[in-house]
Amino acid sequence: MELAVLDKIASADSPLHRWDSRVKTVLFLSAIIVSTVLNHWYLVAGLWLIALVLFSTLNLPWRHLFIRLYIPFGVAWLVFLSLIFTNGSHALFAISVGPFRLIAYQEGIKLGFLIALRIMAAITLGSILSFSTPMIEILETLRLCRVPNMMIDLAAMMYRYVFILTETSHNMRQAQLSRMGDSSSWLQQARDIGKVAGYVLTNSLDRSIRIYKAMLSRGYNEDSTGADFFTESISIADWQIGLLGVTLLAGLVVLNITI
Repeated sequence: MELAVLDKIASADSPLHRWDSRVKTVLFLSAIIVSTVLNHWYLVAGLWLIALVLFSTLNLPWRHLFIRLYIPFGVAWLVFLSLIFTNGSHALFAISVGPFRLIAYQEGIKLGFLIALRIMAAITLGSILSFSTPMIEILETLRLCRVPNMMIDLAAMMYRYVFILTETSHNMRQAQLSRMGDSSSWLQQARDIGKVAGYVLTNSLDRSIRIYKAMLSRGYNEDSTGADFFTESISIADWQIGLLGVTLLAGLVVLNITI
């Protein structure tokens, strides 16, 4: 069900959806790389703001983006807190926790804030790409960029079956709860969750072996080539928008070096 919903979102209609997938994929992946190498927080914040503006053009509820950013925000917050007390030499304040004394450093706050912004900007850009482009078009664009076929095939299978594994684990957990699995002690519940995880992993391994054998029996070869996925050429308008995006990213890199 989640796969169908995601494919439906990626096939919606908006200016960003109508943009050529090849130019869009290369540009957004380049933007993700740029967001991780910028050394000034205001440049990263500007790139993140541009990404948020682009998301608003998708005509999608903001909750879709918030769901994607929920876990990365927690990771960014942990990174921020850890760097505050471990990186730097200029102390700002100190916190006493029992016998321990935690010292917050100015350099740690700057670095933690920068890395947190990098995480949020990169995840937002990746989410916009996945919301506006079907996964098959992203993977075929990577194939055009000479990414090894084995990696493309593995990514396609992972994308397809990760939703099945998620649904299987959810159904098994619901079956446990329907049999009063949540009324036992927390230790027993942890054991039950471990059993579910173990079953899902072993089942996924068996399924992957069966699928691979089925693919081999149908003549699969990692070096085989099929018909071209993209049959139409890129329009001039898409090239112009892509060139504008590349110019913007190049400008951010130049500013990052010169400032």
